[in-house]
Amino acid sequence: MNLNLTIKAAVGAALLSAAAIPAFAQVPTSGPTPNPANGAGGLIVYVWDTATNTSLAEWLGGDSTTFGTPAATVAGTNVDYGILGGSTTFNSLFSAAQVGLGNVQYIVTAVNDLAPSTPTADFTAVAGTPLNTTRNSALISFSSAMVSGVSLLDSAAACNNVNPCTATSTTAATYTGTYFAQTKIGNMVIDGTAGGAALNFYQVVSPGGNLILAPTQFAAAGNAATWTLSAAGDLVYNVAGAAPVPLPPALWLLGSGLLGLAGIARRKTLAA
Repeated sequence: MNLNLTIKAAVGAALLSAAAIPAFAQVPTSGPTPNPANGAGGLIVYVWDTATNTSLAEWLGGDSTTFGTPAATVAGTNVDYGILGGSTTFNSLFSAAQVGLGNVQYIVTAVNDLAPSTPTADFTAVAGTPLNTTRNSALISFSSAMVSGVSLLDSAAACNNVNPCTATSTTAATYTGTYFAQTKIGNMVIDGTAGGAALNFYQVVSPGGNLILAPTQFAAAGNAATWTLSAAGDLVYNVAGAAPVPLPPALWLLGSGLLGLAGIARRKTLAA
């Protein structure tokens, strides 16, 4: 067998195996969570049970710049954030019975509220929700609530930078439902149900004044970016389609080394 072809095949196999590696996000176990009042605020998932008033707020490790602009969305992206809080924590807060009843709801959002009158927000929303009937005042109110919520996550009197932040009642100091349990921005329905349909993902940049908002959907090649929270608590961000996957540096080194061997083999063949 031709050595040159054999090495090239090995390079191809190594690169293909790298492309098959799923993306898995490492969620921080502590903060402080970036506060939207200071600029790019943390990417937050908030889960709450409407019947038992238990809640979980988790900083996912990114901020409002993580996904860039909707135009920068990459097809084939899949990020698994794992079971929120770990399976023991999630199951203790949200029972299978409550999940089955549709009482466990969630949102994912990141806000930049450095200029409070003209904030920017990334947020989940139900497919088909009205997008062009909400005014800037609703975005301002929503962004302000997110600032208060993140401040609570970082507060020594409440969550004290512990990630995730959990609560078993509305009277607990760590209960963030007052701020994060938002089901709407104006007329836009932004919350989903654990174990339910996927939520779409949008970005809205304040138009200033009290003008009508014009959210833009994260999508690539006609494939919508979506968030899903399984009944077991596994949070996943996904964009359908195929795209090149960034390779770990070690595999690039392996590939370049194998190609170097191929070059040596070729020179020996020509010299023979």
